Amino acid sequence: MRFPAFLVLILSLTLTACGSTSPVPPTATATLISSSTATSQPTPTPTPTITPSPPTSTPTLAPVCEPFLTFCIEDGHFLLQRPIAPPNNDVIDPTYRYGTTEHGTRQPHHGVEFPNAQGTPVLAAADGKVVVAQNDKLSLIGPWTGFYGNVVVVQHKLPGFAVPIFTLYGHLFKIDVQVGQQVKAGDQLGEVGATGTAIGSHLHFEVREGSDAYTSNRNPELWLVPRLDQNGRPFGVLVGKIIDLQGNTIRVPVVIQYYPDPNGKSQAQYEVETYAPEKQPVRPDDAWDENFSLGALPAGKYRVVIVTAGRTFERWVDIQPGKVTQMTLPVN
Repeated sequence: MRFPAFLVLILSLTLTACGSTSPVPPTATATLISSSTATSQPTPTPTPTITPSPPTSTPTLAPVCEPFLTFCIEDGHFLLQRPIAPPNNDVIDPTYRYGTTEHGTRQPHHGVEFPNAQGTPVLAAADGKVVVAQNDKLSLIGPWTGFYGNVVVVQHKLPGFAVPIFTLYGHLFKIDVQVGQQVKAGDQLGEVGATGTAIGSHLHFEVREGSDAYTSNRNPELWLVPRLDQNGRPFGVLVGKIIDLQGNTIRVPVVIQYYPDPNGKSQAQYEVETYAPEKQPVRPDDAWDENFSLGALPAGKYRVVIVTAGRTFERWVDIQPGKVTQMTLPVN
């Protein structure tokens, strides 16, 4: 990716936000918080010692949202139902998100996981046609044969997409459908299991865009209908890209802190990996071109923190119910 030429001019402008209630820090793009000769990186449970700089300016409306300077809040394409229904676990496993490697210990993840007991019903995420229903012991559906074990793939025609969308359901204990069968959203496709390369009983779920290929993957967290918070409002999603000043994506831990009160203390903290590079790449979403994402976020204000080469950068963003917040953070 080439760093946008207009960014040099934009960075000299006063920050604006694209939402009507979106306070932002009074600096352009990444805010350099501290610098030193140290090369410390955030740990899986970091405790930053830097006092955050809460937003103090009153934003104005901008006709065009610019994620390089502040953030954008946009509609998502949440067109897929969750493949596991309550009271079973419909929460994505946060320890092995899409595009991550569990800190280098596992293959870059092309999907998401729903840990559940063997026999838990697995449901179609949308109307469609079954195009795969078999054990992949002799078929190359993933990176190698036998990867998914018992697996079902459904082809969908979703509104707003000219190309087909495919959903994949892997490691099944039992398959309940046949190739060519038409299914409706919520129909049972099979049961959760631990076949193939599964570590423990869970559903492996993928979204593929354009073709039913391992390299056509997209982040399912950006397609699944958000769950509801304790107040009955849908959670929001954060997507972002971390780049250097030449526009190249870089791999760094991303710390995301939740501040219900921007002048108070952080009430929750998350750490995510940026997407791992590999020979068969983990694909960003066509709409966001992200290299990290975090879903299931309650509405409110968040501080996104990057530590690289002993320097710390931050960006304050808003999360709104059922929306996607997009940001791009240049660091050097």
